[in-house]
Amino acid sequence: MSSPLSSFLDALAKLPEFNGITFRGLAAGEPLPHAVGVLAGVVSSSRSARVATENFSAARLLVLLNRTGRSIAEFSEHPGEGEVVVRPGTVWRALIEVTVTGTEVPVLVLEELDPSGTTPAPTEWGDTLDELATRVVRLVQQGLATDAVPVAVPGKYVGPWPTQPLPAQSGPAASR
Repeated sequence: MSSPLSSFLDALAKLPEFNGITFRGLAAGEPLPHAVGVLAGVVSSSRSARVATENFSAARLLVLLNRTGRSIAEFSEHPGEGEVVVRPGTVWRALIEVTVTGTEVPVLVLEELDPSGTTPAPTEWGDTLDELATRVVRLVQQGLATDAVPVAVPGKYVGPWPTQPLPAQSGPAASR
């Protein structure tokens, strides 16, 4: 018999991959993401920086460059939140930090890596780090320009980024 988590992950796997930018708030006191880490749990993110930070009240804003997230907005009780689920086992690296005029919330961009080399090329990220930074700043500023939103489930999008450091490689490949 499968567990509810296994059933949920199996159902998620059947949805199309989401390849785009989402946001997650990092709660005060939570450690910063590892330089490179493997996600150790299911994490909700939002297409809206305002939703993901509970109206910019989070200690930090994580910008997630997804390759294999799964959008569940159409199944959600609150579809306007633009929820995208990030699955356990995905590998992430801290890419850049940007400053956004209008907020003191630090903004850290994380990239989902593709260890298998099988996911499509990103479509929303831009071709250079400068282009990416410009897009991220614009998206966050768009969120700042919107009205406050009701927080339907406090902590759903603001919390830890539960990653484990990527284990060091051993053997012949590590000595190259």
